[in-house]
Amino acid sequence: MDKRKVKLPISGNQLVLILALVLVTVIFSALNQNYFTYTNLINILVSSTLIGLTSIGITFLIMTGGNDLSAGSVAAFAGVFVAWALKATSMYWVLICLIAMAISAVAGITNALMVTKLNIVPFLATLVSQSIWRGFAYLICDGKPISIADKGFLAFGKARVGGAEGIPVTVILMIFFFVIFGFILAKTKFGRSIFAIGGNAEAARLAGINANRIKMICYVMTSMFAALAGIILAARMNSGQPSASPNLHFDAITAANLGGVSMVGGIGSIPSVILGVLLVQAFNSGLNMVNVSSYWQYVARGLLLFASLAIDFYRQRTRAKKLLADSMKSL
Repeated sequence: MDKRKVKLPISGNQLVLILALVLVTVIFSALNQNYFTYTNLINILVSSTLIGLTSIGITFLIMTGGNDLSAGSVAAFAGVFVAWALKATSMYWVLICLIAMAISAVAGITNALMVTKLNIVPFLATLVSQSIWRGFAYLICDGKPISIADKGFLAFGKARVGGAEGIPVTVILMIFFFVIFGFILAKTKFGRSIFAIGGNAEAARLAGINANRIKMICYVMTSMFAALAGIILAARMNSGQPSASPNLHFDAITAANLGGVSMVGGIGSIPSVILGVLLVQAFNSGLNMVNVSSYWQYVARGLLLFASLAIDFYRQRTRAKKLLADSMKSL
């Protein structure tokens, strides 16, 4: 009898996420018959673009041992800046969006410098940025939302491929970036450097990898993806709002962690993170559709993050035991 193990096309973690996604869908469909419909599934995908784009940068960053709590504030700043610039200037909206993303990259550079040069822990460094960039968002608009009338920009947020019932352009954009950065993480020297730094920073340094430069790139990536998410949200809402995206970083971190990205770095994959993003947004959308109080939604999201951290702890302990067992066998 052939006792060789059958290798599944997906990992065990991905299988668990798929089962969890099915379970969430079944529960909320039972509570609201409109949950499992084409329209709502598309709405979930549209809402996932914000978390999804941000989670790409967050994934790379956490895998190096970093983190970023300023993503939601940077997103709000970018949305408000674009709305202000569209009203105050006659520049083409694409150029304004690029300028907003370039300015937002400063947040990533600042975060990286605080972490790598001043040796401030990522949690505190990005907490500083969170306050600063949210403050800038309020300063630009004097605390009031700025309405957007530019038809080209608004079309960007609402356009669909295949007519009114087709796939939104922003969803296609998210998928495109997932594919590109999934390839970068899994198949390129830069991706291998991410794994090396997160796995053993000292060994990576001895191997000639410039960890500070890699971390700088990851922090800038996170801020620019957050800015793009904020721009898309502004296009969808027809306005730039300084109070927007307060939980964006929270949901992106939860999605990455659920997707198997270890909070101690060195482990993760984009395909698993995609499932994590879908699970988080399906959960959030379900809470809204069954009219759960916004206060209880905070509790539920907190519990979801706690669950993901507990699972991550279990995965780390399991890996540590396996490494110990393997080392004992080699003696």
